[in-house]
Amino acid sequence: MSSSRSRILFVLPYVAGILMCVLCVRLGFWQLHRAAYKESIQVQRDASGVPFAVKSAKAIDQWQWRRVRLSGTWLADQTVFLDNRVRESQPGYHVLTPLRLTEGGGVVIVNRGWVAAGLHREILPSIPTPAGVIELTGLLLSPDLKGFRLDDGREAGPIWQRADPAHFASRLGVPVAPLILFQESDSKDGLQRDWPRPDLGVSMHKAYALQWFVFAATALGLCGFFARRHWRRWRHRSTQIS
Repeated sequence: MSSSRSRILFVLPYVAGILMCVLCVRLGFWQLHRAAYKESIQVQRDASGVPFAVKSAKAIDQWQWRRVRLSGTWLADQTVFLDNRVRESQPGYHVLTPLRLTEGGGVVIVNRGWVAAGLHREILPSIPTPAGVIELTGLLLSPDLKGFRLDDGREAGPIWQRADPAHFASRLGVPVAPLILFQESDSKDGLQRDWPRPDLGVSMHKAYALQWFVFAATALGLCGFFARRHWRRWRHRSTQIS
């Protein structure tokens, strides 16, 4: 084996280790950047102030995680109940009612709150829904469409398993915003609306960042460990030759 090839084989593991260290550090800082971005969204969402007035369902997707104000009329006959919503060990429903916006056109689905289920599933709770133009404030969030299903996803009747704006759109025959408004304003309808704080995954990104930094430190530590061993061997051989 030539001396140049020996040097290459000797140096190659250290080069790979350093590159791995650099890559892990970059991935760690990328995760920290994502955490900082989501923290800024959290600050915007939690900031107290006048909710932004949204007048069109077409551009509503840009206001995700923001508190907004909507004005419109209820489509009361299209109210549905999200099943299996347990609160303090009591089964119940989330009440969803489409709101036709007064200006700009389109419909926004509003999660109006939680209501306890009755003794018989055939008898749904009676929810007072005022007629005429109303104003609501709430938080715009993406619907949770995850989860395994045995059916084809086509909800039937007033009891649904998931809040799917696309299904509302096909049912109503009008444009429906892709986000759902979680109502926070009081409508004196008896529904409970103390929503849990949505998790943006900030802690997850920070944990991933720490993991990448640990990998980087491990790669750098291994490079240092083997370099020190090789240096000791080289020094021992030099001492014997001299």
